Amino acid sequence: MIKIDNFIKLFEQAVRDSWDRPALSDFRKSTISYRELAERIDTLDLIWKKAGLKRGDKVAINTRPCALGASLYYAAVSKGYVAVELYNAFTPADTQKLVNHSDSKILYTEKRIFDAMDFEQMPQVLCAIDCATGEVLASREGVADLYAAGSQLLAEKYPNGMQPADFKVVDADLDEVCAILYTSGSTGNPKGVMLTYRNDTANVQAITPGFPFYKWENYLSLLPHAHSFGLMCDVVIPLTLGMHVTVLGIPPIPMNVKDALMEVQPRIFYGVPLIFVKLIDYILGAEIHSAEGQEKFKNYEQYPEYCKMLYDKLMHETGGKIEVFATGGSAIPSEVESLLVHKLKVPFITGYGLTELAPIVSYGKVGKYVPKSCGEYLPEVMDIRIDSPDPENIAGELFIKGDVVFVGYYKNPEATAEVLKDGWFRTGDIGTIDKNNNVFLLGRSKNMILAENGQNVYPEEIEVILNELPYVAESIVLQRGHRIVALIVPNMDALDKAGIGADGLDAVMKQNITYLNSKLPAYSVVNDFELRFEPFSKTPKGSIRRFMYK
Repeated sequence: MIKIDNFIKLFEQAVRDSWDRPALSDFRKSTISYRELAERIDTLDLIWKKAGLKRGDKVAINTRPCALGASLYYAAVSKGYVAVELYNAFTPADTQKLVNHSDSKILYTEKRIFDAMDFEQMPQVLCAIDCATGEVLASREGVADLYAAGSQLLAEKYPNGMQPADFKVVDADLDEVCAILYTSGSTGNPKGVMLTYRNDTANVQAITPGFPFYKWENYLSLLPHAHSFGLMCDVVIPLTLGMHVTVLGIPPIPMNVKDALMEVQPRIFYGVPLIFVKLIDYILGAEIHSAEGQEKFKNYEQYPEYCKMLYDKLMHETGGKIEVFATGGSAIPSEVESLLVHKLKVPFITGYGLTELAPIVSYGKVGKYVPKSCGEYLPEVMDIRIDSPDPENIAGELFIKGDVVFVGYYKNPEATAEVLKDGWFRTGDIGTIDKNNNVFLLGRSKNMILAENGQNVYPEEIEVILNELPYVAESIVLQRGHRIVALIVPNMDALDKAGIGADGLDAVMKQNITYLNSKLPAYSVVNDFELRFEPFSKTPKGSIRRFMYK
């Protein structure tokens, strides 16, 4: 049940209360205040209205994570338009297809992407703008002139300058669509997820109390804004509280992430598991991989001073103020989980969500970590059921109902009917729930392998073990005929450092498969493996596009 104001009303109040405070920064570049953010939003609203846009019209945002992209999202949703988030790494051809499919009237993109598109084949687009420079790349019906006159339009509306009370959002019904997020195409055919003001507001209500989001404090955005996790946690929530959001905007390699954390000093660190793994190794690798570290970690409870020393180093080199490290999107390697939670006692939690839920289903609580769980689901905004005779012990598919559930896929009633029935959303995820509402996931139903003896095999469970073995960078486990096969991308840097060549690589991987199978039930052993020397194609949240590999 929604118990708070529409999230754009919260944003309106935050803008007024934070007028001269910093709102958005691009890391080590420019910063705009909440006053400048309000002026940008009102200017765009004036331009779009004069261009003929009406309530519910679409604005496509095809930018890398940046301050402008965040402000464009709020410009659209706060004034009654629909923000269409398009992942910046989609091909230009796919981007053009989705711009047309979404019926977008305005397009923000990069010049390099736009140059590979055909404006004539996007007849409904009135204007395309380079998000890096603000340059109008192409326009129709004089809209370029409106953009050029934007400052004048604002000055005419507010001859004495815009004041806090002048900033007003639309009076939006909670069930109006405010955003369309195109899924990452893990099935090969991206779908436009229609999210409402209710969905976003429910997420703000459910997530904010569980994390140290504090008014007017600093926040570091590391996640892609075209993905619902990044959009909600890095953009929507902090700006409803008047926080200062700094967008990293450069590759999240460990050195960049560490530098940004040291400068911004946030209280929350949201990152996908891969970012965590690389950052931990960058900061603590010398100690945890040393002979001394390996020996002491075998009986870590006998070496509290050593563990405290590593804890202090990690906390200091991530800014010194972090109260919670949170991750989701895929499984965290068990060795990293053990290091953070048990050995160093870092305030670490995991969560679970889906684009169709904007995105939240569950998250953990600091100090109450439950190994391998995705945290507790949130009954205040959802009901959950598992298609199983014994949901605590026998895995089944998860179904979600409530304020977080999307209203359908844009112009795709067939796909909508497949996953929505009587208000229940079919997640496609297989798992269990314990008596304390903790959610445990085993894998995706569509990835499940049916073994010859009729047992269900969840490849994700096998991959978690395989990915932790020596010289394995990433893997996919799939079925070919009656055989279970692992596709493995080797860690070439580690192999080079160890002086292992092609012949040795094959022997190492055979040893890995032998060890892996010793840990698995007989019906799920891996029969064969193939080496791949290019990283697997990924979705915006970092999941492997499995449909591309057979």
